[in-house]
Amino acid sequence: MEGIKHLQSVDYAVIAGYFIIIIFDGSYFTRFIKRSKDYFTAGAVIPWWLGGISLWMATFSSLGFVMYAELGYKFGFTIMTLYFLGIPAKILGGMFLAKRWRRARQMSPIGFLESRYSPSLRQIFVWTGFPLRILDNSVRLYATGIFLSVALSSDVLTLTPLIILTGVIIVGYSFLGGQWSVIVTDFVQFIIICLAVFILLPLTLREVGGLGSFFASMPDDFSTMLHEPYDLFQVCTLVVLYTLTFNAGWGIIQKYNCVKSDRDAPKVSYAVAAWQFLTPFLFFSPAIFARVIMPEIDNARYAYAYISFKVLPVGLMGVMIAAIFSATMSTLSNEYTMLSSVLTNEFYAKKINTSASDRRLVFVARINSLIVGILTTALAISFQYVQGFNLFDIMVKSFTAFAPAIMAPLLGGLLVRRINANGALTGIVGGFTSGSVLLVLNVILVGVYHEQFMVNPQLNYWLNQGWTSASIIINIAVTVGGLWLGSVIKKTPEEEQVRADEFFRMLDTPYETDTSVTIQSPFPVIGIIVAVMGAGMTVVAFTVIALYNDVEWFVINMIAAAALLVIGGSVWWLSRASKSQTTNSDN
Repeated sequence: MEGIKHLQSVDYAVIAGYFIIIIFDGSYFTRFIKRSKDYFTAGAVIPWWLGGISLWMATFSSLGFVMYAELGYKFGFTIMTLYFLGIPAKILGGMFLAKRWRRARQMSPIGFLESRYSPSLRQIFVWTGFPLRILDNSVRLYATGIFLSVALSSDVLTLTPLIILTGVIIVGYSFLGGQWSVIVTDFVQFIIICLAVFILLPLTLREVGGLGSFFASMPDDFSTMLHEPYDLFQVCTLVVLYTLTFNAGWGIIQKYNCVKSDRDAPKVSYAVAAWQFLTPFLFFSPAIFARVIMPEIDNARYAYAYISFKVLPVGLMGVMIAAIFSATMSTLSNEYTMLSSVLTNEFYAKKINTSASDRRLVFVARINSLIVGILTTALAISFQYVQGFNLFDIMVKSFTAFAPAIMAPLLGGLLVRRINANGALTGIVGGFTSGSVLLVLNVILVGVYHEQFMVNPQLNYWLNQGWTSASIIINIAVTVGGLWLGSVIKKTPEEEQVRADEFFRMLDTPYETDTSVTIQSPFPVIGIIVAVMGAGMTVVAFTVIALYNDVEWFVINMIAAAALLVIGGSVWWLSRASKSQTTNSDN
């Protein structure tokens, strides 16, 4: 496309340097792992704001730059409405659920099920929820491979090698450092993403001629906050689905257990809500502006890549690729660690080696992270051979069909004392049955009416968005009905009732971190890592001016370098000053 730059050797050097730093990060934080609790919850000493950044990063991936960029390019401000739908879930979670999840004192949802209901439900939840998580992660990894393959346009680094390379890097630092490397690297990646986007946004705004010029030139329907085929019915049902999936998500339990106290747990959720409010303005506006700057884009999925390559200078294009890569890396590393927690704590420690030491559990956890990563990568590679399916539609429909059956029993058990194990089992079976039937029926109808589906907007809506929205309500209703019916028709056994009473007593008891174990602060090292990136970008800036003699490119790269140096130096200085004050007060 005219005006689009390609990655240069300097950009490849930036990307390679980023990979080296990420691997160092994971390797360095192996020294923090002395107990299984350190691996899965980072010793439960993470500040709430860092936990919030890590949780936000866990919900963000390259799908955001692909999916929401496409929506912004096509429908304008509708992207704001659709992205804001997740905010109520975070606020409600912070108000009513964060402390309860933390006080449940479990590092995985599977452990929660045994503590709240019965050991038998553990197996059912693993074998129903685990494959869905692998599928979701594989789609994200595949989407990243697609984005990188288009961006790199390399004859060597094609889709399959890029998926494998990405998978190996993510497994590498998840394998080495557990939640420590995940959370710390999330913070470093957060800085990279913000740096890239904060530079891209004003450059794109300048390219479009300012806000006044954009509003005068944008399509007439861009100001509509809810563009067809999206409507109020889907908005309401998506809010319900997001509330359910966020607050009963497998990864969120670990994040609440990573912070120091009950008081900090709700702040984690509120921090994510705040970032979700800012994200569409800061991150996705360039894709909206791209509609005026580059109205000829055929495939809107690549709007973000195209506008980035048009306005960013050499050097920072490499930073943007690293930033997009970072988004998926954060999501998948969180998922790998969480799934490793399930396999290690709920299978190995309970079924295979009940007397395993902490050192042994950490070793097994790393092996399980490797296994999860291999499975995810293999499935992602296989997707390129699947013909005739939209992977994003498959992911959304799968979660609509099966998430209520997985999530509702978790939230029900956390909030309602009268739900018993039989009710949870009935809800799971009912929810999965209704979800499966509706999903299969939807696929059949789309196949039967394929020709009309492609040309009839009303039929297209009701077999796509309308069907998905109705399925959310039906599947939640069936699952909740199963929870109630199963709990009513079979009396709770005395042993289970005792366990449930003890569980709810725990929910009323504050849970503070054990301060008898000293955990070294990671922030001095974080500051050094960010400062090293700044020094690297300084070298990049001078290399760019030497090779291309472009003063503007030099200035923009130096602004990025200066920002990284200031941030890194500030983090290092503040963390050292805080440590010094703590030492003096102890003396």
